[in-house]
Amino acid sequence: MASQSAKAATAAVAWTGHDTWLLALVGISIAVVVLLISWAKLHAFLALMVGALTVSVLSGAGVERAADSFTTGLGNIMGKVGILIVLGAVLGRLMADSGGIDQIVATLTRVAGPKRLPWAVTAIACIVGLPMFFEVGFVMLVPLVLQIARRADYPVLRVGIPAMAGLATVHALVPPHPGVLVAVNAVHADIGLTLVYGLIVAIPCAIVVGPLFTAYVWPRVSARVPDSALAAFTTAAPPSAAVTAALDHARSHVRAGARGSASASASAASTGVAVTDRPEAPTDAAREEGEPRSRRHMPRFSVTVGTILLPIALMMLKASCDTFHWAHGAVLTTVEFLGTPMISLLAAILVALFTFGWAVGSSRREVQETLSRSFPPVAGVLVIVGAGGGYSAALQDSGINAAIGQAAQHLHLPLLLLAWLVAALMRTATGSGTVATVAAAGIVGPLAQGLDSPHAALVALALGSGAAFLGHVNDASFWMFKEYFGLSVGGTLRTWTVSHTLLSLTSLGVILLLDTVV
Repeated sequence: MASQSAKAATAAVAWTGHDTWLLALVGISIAVVVLLISWAKLHAFLALMVGALTVSVLSGAGVERAADSFTTGLGNIMGKVGILIVLGAVLGRLMADSGGIDQIVATLTRVAGPKRLPWAVTAIACIVGLPMFFEVGFVMLVPLVLQIARRADYPVLRVGIPAMAGLATVHALVPPHPGVLVAVNAVHADIGLTLVYGLIVAIPCAIVVGPLFTAYVWPRVSARVPDSALAAFTTAAPPSAAVTAALDHARSHVRAGARGSASASASAASTGVAVTDRPEAPTDAAREEGEPRSRRHMPRFSVTVGTILLPIALMMLKASCDTFHWAHGAVLTTVEFLGTPMISLLAAILVALFTFGWAVGSSRREVQETLSRSFPPVAGVLVIVGAGGGYSAALQDSGINAAIGQAAQHLHLPLLLLAWLVAALMRTATGSGTVATVAAAGIVGPLAQGLDSPHAALVALALGSGAAFLGHVNDASFWMFKEYFGLSVGGTLRTWTVSHTLLSLTSLGVILLLDTVV
């Protein structure tokens, strides 16, 4: 009865011309942002601000509401993501200056081998991304990605895309990520069964979007890591003999592979796409700045990994507590506090001051200098990410969410496809996967009453799958990926946007296949 009432109430809402205009406005605003950046060469911060104001004014919200939407969205994203970017930059700088990243790079290149590095990075990203938000995992993996590319003379996109793919896959499909949890609650699915199905769907998706898509796209897109990113996350300190040997071995294989792929590079050059995504060697000034003191020594591999995994362990502890309710009272309060992403990263930094600083022979002054060098390079990333949050808020406040939900209700699709489509439309409009899942779950939830546990779990996953669709210029993480890896807007659309679309479509296909089995 509740399901029939919800359907009748939804059907009673009439479609208006204003709803049609709101849907058209999404495409207009996206076109404005892309043209201002790519054709007018306007800075992304200003382009996103103009795009946000355009949406608010043309939707009828008014000039005053337009300014409020942008500033509120900017403040929200800076409070939730901006502070994580800053803390991640500090942790990355400490890890880089200590030589800890060199240890991880050497181990990866030695154990996985240069040809299997994209597979190894994808697996690591999936593990790292299980307990944390996408932005947190991304910020934590950026130092590793850039150092592998620099030390092993490895194309940065061949490491960066697998890292992003692993994080995005588990973020969209595997509890305890907030979007999936909201979907589970909305359709009354069993969280344990959803977790099992989510892992089944995530494995082929990570393979397709990670190593396989990377092998196709990296020779066709030009990327050059900005000097600011290198300054923030890498150090020119000479690695140890063992690290050097491992990296020389990887470098020799990479160069041999590059000679074998000369025809692909020539083809890319003939179309005007240059393969220039190998970071340049550091300048003499950077070398002198990053030169370690003679008493310094590199941290052990176990110490480095333990420090990196500390925030992951704290967040995983909180997630297990939220899921299984094993803690109460003061223990629950402590776990909830330490498992907050900001607190987890701050705790890791306090530990890193010892493990990556004083314990490896650095003086207090040297540690202070490392901390001071952490902040300036991420300033440009912060303003762009903040503007992306303001743009997303302007789209939401204009009423586009409600128009998309109403349009989807009139299509009369099977519930799995409807859940995916509503979430995909919400993601296209708002830019946030979590917001898209939450909004779509509110629309689809009443229609999913009475489903058995397996099908309810699949509907929850369909919501997460749709929310991964078509990440583009209104997604703050789109600009993070662009800025950290030195891509153009077009290059980011061909990598970030296409990979998320591929993730969404692949996961939908696996979910539909599971639906025929269960």
